[in-house]
Amino acid sequence: MNSRWWEKASALQETYIGEIGWPELAQEVGRIRDSLVPEERAHLGILATSYGEAGAIDLFGPQYGLPRAVSGINSFWQRGYGDPAPRTLIVVGQSRQLADENFEGCRLAGRIWNRYGVKTEETIWNPDIFVCGPPRQGWPEFWKRFRYYG
Repeated sequence: MNSRWWEKASALQETYIGEIGWPELAQEVGRIRDSLVPEERAHLGILATSYGEAGAIDLFGPQYGLPRAVSGINSFWQRGYGDPAPRTLIVVGQSRQLADENFEGCRLAGRIWNRYGVKTEETIWNPDIFVCGPPRQGWPEFWKRFRYYG
């Protein structure tokens, strides 16, 4: 990977790189979850911005005991944010600025990576992973604005 031929093939068909790094993302989120104190783990949600991040968590997260992803993208939004609503979030795929604007008390906890060193959408755009409190304006109001398509 990252060879001249890889660059040409992935430029022609972006789906080649779409799932690279999914196992590593779930592993990293699992590591972050394991580093949390019991009070933070008790009502934990994983907020994923893209369908790739949400798909990675939903597909590979069960082996780490992770909850399903919470996401506003496409049909993921229909699943909602859970009841009871998460009080601690592992936020994947948002910039520091957006995380701080939307959630309480964010701190950097990790980064998205993959074992091949391939540049993917997730490693290029907003690769930082944050641990945050709940939405600043509350879940119902946040959820109204968090629906989007991609």
